Amino acid sequence: MARAATPLTDKEIKATRAQAKEYKLFDGGGLYLSVMPTGGKLWRLKYTYEGKEKRIALGAYPSVSLAAARKMREDNKTKIALGIDPAAERNAAKATRQAKESEAENTLNAVAEEYLNNIKGDLTEKYYTKLHSYFDNNVKKEIGMKPINSVTRADIKTVIEKIEERGAVEVAKKTVNLLERIFKYAVSTDKAQHNIIADIEKRYAIKRRSVRHHPTITDRAGIKSLLAAIDGYQGDYVTKCALQIAPYVALRPGELRAAEWSEIDFENALWKIPAEKMKMRKPHIVPLVPYVIEVLKELQQYTGHNKYVFTNAVYKDRFMSENTLNYALRRMSFTKDEIVSHGFRGMFSTIAHEKMGEHGHSSDVIERQLAHTERSSVKAAYNHAEHLEARKELMKWWGGYLDGIKAEK
Repeated sequence: MARAATPLTDKEIKATRAQAKEYKLFDGGGLYLSVMPTGGKLWRLKYTYEGKEKRIALGAYPSVSLAAARKMREDNKTKIALGIDPAAERNAAKATRQAKESEAENTLNAVAEEYLNNIKGDLTEKYYTKLHSYFDNNVKKEIGMKPINSVTRADIKTVIEKIEERGAVEVAKKTVNLLERIFKYAVSTDKAQHNIIADIEKRYAIKRRSVRHHPTITDRAGIKSLLAAIDGYQGDYVTKCALQIAPYVALRPGELRAAEWSEIDFENALWKIPAEKMKMRKPHIVPLVPYVIEVLKELQQYTGHNKYVFTNAVYKDRFMSENTLNYALRRMSFTKDEIVSHGFRGMFSTIAHEKMGEHGHSSDVIERQLAHTERSSVKAAYNHAEHLEARKELMKWWGGYLDGIKAEK
């Protein structure tokens, strides 16, 4: 019969010194301390499971105290009595942990970045930047942090819908095409189990519902021609001022036409529109750039004694009629298929979303500036605080963008 070990004491353990070879101090019940030639003291547990002798490490002394090592011994003996092999359990837990860590590192963002870096040498700098912008502006924040194997078709659908909501159907198509290439790369390099984009019929998934588009102009040459035509407009002066301001404020035509002088805060360069005038019935603030302030101050000499900024050509106690701005655009030879008065919003939305990397503001800030409603009441409450400083910066950038186009030769 094996002689029972005399239980160890902390004093005895502390007094041990390293020797040329490893040696063991036994505590009983299979628990022992290996004293290493390097001076390290490591707890081990020897046990028998299904007739086989096994060992597992319990940690190093003094990080794992004598009392803690004994508790671990008893816990493991309980597992063995229940038919659980502590070593097998530990190996399984380690494998699960490693799989989770690997998955956490294998996010859609990480795989997309790896894919784009791999193809960068085959692309022009302009096209590479464009592809990166499709991912960064539309996917990265929405679902990019998810492990690529956890991305679902519903996630892709959400991405598509959010792009469609701003009327950028072509951007939606190009973004999904890029995602398909990323997933093919992921499958080819064993980073994903399946290309979920292959399960999506894009002609049905993209633009599944009717999206109303207001014709607009977004190319620099076209915008330059439009702004020059407005500045040279020979019709009604009040109408000309409304058209000059429209591109810089990105309001709905009805909101622009109904402007009141009491809403204009010249001192703080803000236009404060009450909720009852807004489509979404929420008060809205428009930061005003210097050019808009200049136009308004000049116009104030003509209509400042009236309630409305843009007075009706016939009834001076009313605001500008509904068709005035579109009629003026037609007089300037812009067809209804090229641009309508509502198209100034589309111009701002399209360009601001495409150039988020340039101005540095998120889609949330752009959408709040467009006074779009929020799906989340919490998000809406936060945004009504209004991202105002960010929106001031955004509109300053936008004003500079339009001014820069005007100054081009």
